[in-house]
Amino acid sequence: MKKQLLSLLVLLSAPAFAAQTEFNTQALQACSFIENDFNRLLCYDNTIAGKSLVKPSVTKKLTPPASNNVPQAAVTAPVQVQTTEKADDFGLEHKKEEQVEKETEIKAMVTSVDEAAYGELIISLDNGQQWRQIGSDSMRLKEDDTIVISRGAFSSFLLKKDGKNRSIRVKRTK
Repeated sequence: MKKQLLSLLVLLSAPAFAAQTEFNTQALQACSFIENDFNRLLCYDNTIAGKSLVKPSVTKKLTPPASNNVPQAAVTAPVQVQTTEKADDFGLEHKKEEQVEKETEIKAMVTSVDEAAYGELIISLDNGQQWRQIGSDSMRLKEDDTIVISRGAFSSFLLKKDGKNRSIRVKRTK
């Protein structure tokens, strides 16, 4: 009995499957006429997933069949969002900064050295700047030491005693 019901169910669903396959074939052929790569891929994806061909940002209309009896899809351009100056510069900030010549290092004299809660150094300079140590590296500094602060990678700064190679990472606080 179960075998008969199963075969009856398969026979009844076959015409619906054939109609769906025919629709997918026509829709896929219509997608192949879209010139924009992204919109064509979107059309293929939506057709295979069984979704509607119409998306809010992209409108697709079928035009009358051409000489080869295949409907062609006409795609209207997606709505352009107004770009601001910030959006135009997105990702290029570092290149613009490199074009402007910056000081690569400063040389100053230490006026005071304080220690923060976790042992980081707070260094005040004779030019009025204040720098705070980042990390746990150690360096002995005292008043009247001449230091050099230079630019590091990724907008970081390195502080070292003048004439020495050992350095610590710092950030400016004032």
